[in-house]
Amino acid sequence: MIPLGAVPIVIFWNVSYFCAVKINGLILILMKRIIYLLSVLTLFMGMQSCCCDKDDDSTPVAAPAIQPNGDYPVDLGLKVKWATCNVGAEKPEEFGDYFAWGDTITLYKPGYAQEDPQTHWKEDKTVGYDWTTYKHCNGSENTLTKYCSDSYYGNIDSDTTLLPVDDVAHSKWGGNWRMPTIAEFKALLDNCDCEFTTQNGVKGLKVTSRKDSSQSIFLPATGYRLDTNLYYVGISGNYWSSSLGTGRPVLAWDLGFDRDNRGTYSPYRYYGFTVRPVCP
Repeated sequence: MIPLGAVPIVIFWNVSYFCAVKINGLILILMKRIIYLLSVLTLFMGMQSCCCDKDDDSTPVAAPAIQPNGDYPVDLGLKVKWATCNVGAEKPEEFGDYFAWGDTITLYKPGYAQEDPQTHWKEDKTVGYDWTTYKHCNGSENTLTKYCSDSYYGNIDSDTTLLPVDDVAHSKWGGNWRMPTIAEFKALLDNCDCEFTTQNGVKGLKVTSRKDSSQSIFLPATGYRLDTNLYYVGISGNYWSSSLGTGRPVLAWDLGFDRDNRGTYSPYRYYGFTVRPVCP
């Protein structure tokens, strides 16, 4: 019960519908509409009120995204911010896990990402990364069940970008985290300086902002998984985008690099690549 003669003082107004108000030492969280009515009541009774104008449509200030390891994303001066480490990793130099495009689980058991050849497979996944184990088909490249633009390859739908349910970055990290689009990978390469280097004993690509040279990320040369093997570790890096490939829907876009080359490519969707999340 609000005591008669109390003066409501707005102490927080940062969202569209709620407001924190201090009344005689008591802090209440009230809806805007209630505050407006309270303002009218206090003015009618000759009391002073300090509530914001009802036409205030201030935009909420989004809380900074935080990674599972406690790090904040890196602002490279692009449209999105980049995570400091891969999905499944806690440090920039750690590889993390390998996923087929559009899958949110690994085919191997936890803790065996870098085993080569892989022997710790989950049930019914012993052939490794292959069309027969790929989530979005019925065992072959001509039986796609999702993200298909050509009836020759399966059931047609209109989706060319992974939905949140199939985006492993969003699935694992939540919030606004997601996989980068191919356009965002291209912007990364076009607007940052890239150097193949070694960081804490791990080879990979250092990507540095051209707007602020103190801001950079490190993409370890994780190689990739195909069938039961792990290929080109320390030699190349392969990172999935959320974008379906153009031409044939059995392909998807990725960022690939080695010591001398870097660019965007479109391999088969069932390959096991690493993922580096982004957020707004």
